[in-house]
Amino acid sequence: MLPASGGRGGRTRAPKRSGRARIGRVVSLDAARGLLVLATVAWLAAPRRPVPASQAWGAVGLDAIALPAFAVVAGCALAMAQHRGWTSGARVAGRALLLLALGVVIAAGAALVAGAATGARWAPEEGALGGLERISVGGPLVQLAVATAALGVLAAIARSWSAWAWTVVIATAIGAGSLWITTAICDGPNDACSPATLLVGGVADAAGVGTDPAVVATVTTVVAGLGLAIPAAAGAALVHALLRARSVPGAQRRRVVGYALLAATLFGVLGILAHFTPTVWGQAALQPSTAIWTPPLTLAVASLAAVLAAAMHPSIDTDLRGGTSALGAFAEPFAALGRCSLLAVGTTLAARTLLEALPAPSPVTWFARLGDIPSIVLALLVAAAWLALALAADRRGRRLRP
Repeated sequence: MLPASGGRGGRTRAPKRSGRARIGRVVSLDAARGLLVLATVAWLAAPRRPVPASQAWGAVGLDAIALPAFAVVAGCALAMAQHRGWTSGARVAGRALLLLALGVVIAAGAALVAGAATGARWAPEEGALGGLERISVGGPLVQLAVATAALGVLAAIARSWSAWAWTVVIATAIGAGSLWITTAICDGPNDACSPATLLVGGVADAAGVGTDPAVVATVTTVVAGLGLAIPAAAGAALVHALLRARSVPGAQRRRVVGYALLAATLFGVLGILAHFTPTVWGQAALQPSTAIWTPPLTLAVASLAAVLAAAMHPSIDTDLRGGTSALGAFAEPFAALGRCSLLAVGTTLAARTLLEALPAPSPVTWFARLGDIPSIVLALLVAAAWLALALAADRRGRRLRP
């Protein structure tokens, strides 16, 4: 076998494929996921989380941006699977069920820990399950499971750049329409009045029964997951745009940048339109604190991701089939962490959730009282530990993915 010849600028060419031959991963995509994982585990590990002083932006923490960003990456991965012929309904359903199962297991563990700490009894005949009866099924993993399932349904219809672009437009119109109705009825979405509470309340009124808080929480989780399907569809549209640019030779980098910026413009314009949609009925535009996981914020994250792709993909990847440039070596440590993103984020989330379920003052609360500096140090140590573990496992050829 002849060694790969270097192209201009020291790039290494990707090996040619024949038929359905196995091809490598996209390093820039894995590296972007790895950077996102680093930020997320650091955020989860920090017991004390400083927020900006601005009242409007105080409620928008990193977790409100991380979930849409994860959804964008999930859409990118699905588009690559479509291109390679690896995607199927069974694969998507399996991924969604895995996320759902992890979310439920974490919630059940937290309920049992809280029950044990308060002395909850185990008497199934009386409906007492050691605290498990108070389980709250929700959280980011369950929302991502719903988004993944919705993305799989959309993938059965959309398989090209134009189809995914129209999918994003239609999904944004539906999301903006729900904001329009909610703003007209509730004078803006809030915890007490949202698309989910309006849906549950309407069904309950029609049935002549009261609303169950557990049902409201479940429907809210599902609606939030469906909202994350919009940035996921945007991620799929972005990758199909890059595939359309056919970035195999370096001479076509301008097309890659052009298509990525075109996608960023589309997402940005749709986000702006969704942001000002409530003003059609004379209401105020959405504020950042009430726009969490709504189309304006999630599409802003998707637009930023497309801008980053315009810089990262042409400089790291020579081809969406797996070839990398000389910069690929610098991105590889982050790519290694990106390949075990679910393990890193899921484990860190589970640890924090279980610690927070302990009676007050929980270890998280106690550590937070020490101040900002100890929290920052702990966050950096946890992020560094996951990065080192992922890189060591990758160099030994071991996969840490669940």
